[in-house]
Amino acid sequence: MNGRSALRVVKSLWRSALIVVLLPTPLQLANAEYIPPSKVAVRTQSYQPQQTDFPLGSYDYEVAWEGIPVGIATVRVGTTHRGGKKMLDVEATARSGGIVSLFYKLRHRSESIFSAHELKPSAFLSEQTENSRFTNLAITFSPNGVVSARITKGKLNSEGNTEEVSFKSDNATFDPISAAFLARSLPLDSAQDVSLDVFNGKDRYLITLHALGRERIAVEGKEYDAFKIQPSVQKLTDTEGEKRVRRVYLWLSTDHRDVLKVESQVRLGAVSAKLVRFVPDTAAEPGVARAQRDNPPTNSVPPAR
Repeated sequence: MNGRSALRVVKSLWRSALIVVLLPTPLQLANAEYIPPSKVAVRTQSYQPQQTDFPLGSYDYEVAWEGIPVGIATVRVGTTHRGGKKMLDVEATARSGGIVSLFYKLRHRSESIFSAHELKPSAFLSEQTENSRFTNLAITFSPNGVVSARITKGKLNSEGNTEEVSFKSDNATFDPISAAFLARSLPLDSAQDVSLDVFNGKDRYLITLHALGRERIAVEGKEYDAFKIQPSVQKLTDTEGEKRVRRVYLWLSTDHRDVLKVESQVRLGAVSAKLVRFVPDTAAEPGVARAQRDNPPTNSVPPAR
């Protein structure tokens, strides 16, 4: 059904905190040959983050297919410490809603922990139930470049089947969420694209972000100055590449680079997501709290649970 297919794209979109629309759950392509992540040859620029004072709090989004609400998603940005080092702890959740949930039940949660200043990933976790099936994923990123993933899939109330992948990357490699935050931290210049090497537990992708310019847009009755971004994707782990996503546009606020809106053209129509509320973390550090007050919440809607 079209609604179900749309939700498959939606849950992938939120796995990577809005860049994930480019990283759908792998499908078997009849004529494609799988290339192990260790055999991928890719080289991207060594980017230095420019803006890392991300507002702490929760972002709520409404997701729609062809204008019909099909789900809700939340991105929570917080902090933690590991080994005495400050880390960002970002959680993305999504669930199906409305009439779609009568025949397609999706519950998804992803969490990425990465250094607060360098934005280098340390760990990525994902738990998902899709009707009667589940998928659990854990990725670790070692300082020496070793990336290890453990994926378990199966039916609910079963142990499932586990697959492990490990490879040494000579290139800066990110999980989908840490990649999104690094992209948010960099200058957006139409003359110079940003390209990132992203691993989702099975496949590696080269994500390229092209800035089309600035626009004044309205989201939930509030106007924003925004950068319009056109991402593109090159799947590096099979011989056919990525062919399912036709066109994607992102709008990022010019101040804190918050994701305001996403529009994606896929084979079965258009999927969109828009920010409906931001709730700042009242326990945030003073400097961050001031930044959050400069970026007040939009019109309130019931929170995602």
